[in-house]
Amino acid sequence: MVHAMTHATFPIPGTVQQVDVNHNLRVRHGEGQKDIVLIPQPSSHPDDPLNWSFKRKTLNSFCQMAWCFFAAALISGLSPAYLLISKDTGISVADLSTGNGIMYLFMGWGTLITQNLAQNWGRRPVLIIGMLGASLLTIWSAYVKSVGEWYANRVLIGIFMSPQEALIELCISDVQFTHDRGFHMGIYNWTLWCGAFLAPIAGGFVADNLGWRWIQYILAIICVCVAIFIFFVFEETMFFRKANLNQEDFIPITESPPSSSVDAEKGMTDVEKGLNNPKVEVDISSTPASSGTLSAKTYAQKLKLWGLRSPEQPYTFLRSIYLSFRLLLFPTHIFSGLLVGCILAWYNVLGGSLAEVLGGAPYNFTTDQIGLTYFASVIGVSVGCYCSGWLSDILAIRLARRRQGIKEPEDRLWMAVIAVVAHPLGCLLYGVGASHHIHWIGVVIGVAFLCLTLPMGSGLAITYIIDSQKELAGESIVTIILIRNTIGFAFAYAVNPMIDNIGLQNTFILIAVLGVLFWCGCFLWIGVGKSARKLIAEPYWTIVRKHGLAAH
Repeated sequence: MVHAMTHATFPIPGTVQQVDVNHNLRVRHGEGQKDIVLIPQPSSHPDDPLNWSFKRKTLNSFCQMAWCFFAAALISGLSPAYLLISKDTGISVADLSTGNGIMYLFMGWGTLITQNLAQNWGRRPVLIIGMLGASLLTIWSAYVKSVGEWYANRVLIGIFMSPQEALIELCISDVQFTHDRGFHMGIYNWTLWCGAFLAPIAGGFVADNLGWRWIQYILAIICVCVAIFIFFVFEETMFFRKANLNQEDFIPITESPPSSSVDAEKGMTDVEKGLNNPKVEVDISSTPASSGTLSAKTYAQKLKLWGLRSPEQPYTFLRSIYLSFRLLLFPTHIFSGLLVGCILAWYNVLGGSLAEVLGGAPYNFTTDQIGLTYFASVIGVSVGCYCSGWLSDILAIRLARRRQGIKEPEDRLWMAVIAVVAHPLGCLLYGVGASHHIHWIGVVIGVAFLCLTLPMGSGLAITYIIDSQKELAGESIVTIILIRNTIGFAFAYAVNPMIDNIGLQNTFILIAVLGVLFWCGCFLWIGVGKSARKLIAEPYWTIVRKHGLAAH
């Protein structure tokens, strides 16, 4: 057995037969496109989320997006009232902003707790408890009296809202096949950013008419209602699929194993046989959760918040935390983390300067008018989500057809062509244009172009890592979020000093250059990404076997 593994060929993680161009694979295919191979292959269990009907999946996705939208609203809804809060409580605007930065930092690091709880005990309890806990903390924030109390409140809200950063992406990978994943990631990003951009608009009107505390009251009431809705409607998506790599369904009908390899395969484990077949994706998710009866859960059973883990599913809490740090050594995770972290850093620069740019001469926008400019952000985000979502799915399938059905995760990164043009254009219109006092509509269009790239950075990076290493999807997303939020926390402190020292125009010229360099890194990665995945193939599959991660 040891000898056999020494000479085994480890499959490259993420390289899959996405299109059955010759129609000779004994695998399950898509209903609409008969040549699309379903990855991962669903089990025969009716409760397997991959087997759910379109209506059932759509309802589940709606619940995920509702949770995400109002979580983003709860986090950002208070921002337009900072001047009122400072006047009422004596906490400076700088301290309020620092607390906000701390909240985002703990939203990232909190995933070490919430993501691993969700992978062991279920997605439903984490989402419901997270929303209820954040609702109570939001009410508390209406009565804070000191800086220390504000910081503590932000830390706790960051932890309870951390499922927004990683768990929703995991739920998407639970329910959706690879060829549809980009579209649903685009919807997720659109929901997330719209919640973040639209809530401050509504929050500003609420603060002007009812007082700033009513922002928290209204958000808390809405979020409690969302938690109740999730409890009764959202189905658990965690499902354990036992490994079964030695399966004829993954072998082309016209092919048979070479006779010289038959003896060598004797005595090998199922995992080793799967790893020793370089022509077939090592799919470890094609068997039922157990060998018992395949009966679907009743509605009452679906409402349970406990007993969601399969008896065959190993307990992995501490191990998953370890793996989230272990994966920092993988070049694929470093690339994805830097891409999403550095691109989303521009959101901090934009958010930290927008009020100053449009509120000052010669524009002299009121608070309400500044809030309305966020509609431009929504338009930009919508276009960016379309490009990194549905359009990237189409591109990936077309490129796979050109190479005889083989899909590479790097295929989606070609969408960076759009961002390479949009990012510097947005910087020039917004930063340089405002410095030369161009018409306000030009500045707002610049905001839209900048915001177009934000969901592209997060959507492409996270979809890439899920496509590359789906067996470690939960841990991989946490690793990326740790990198992203740490970079964002650092930029939050650097924004205003940078503008003060070198000026708005030079700041955005610098950001334009840096942004183009980061996006051009996608083209470099298209060339070297597969080699990087090949480099980590052996340690990756070793981790999968060693830690029992033969299901996701």
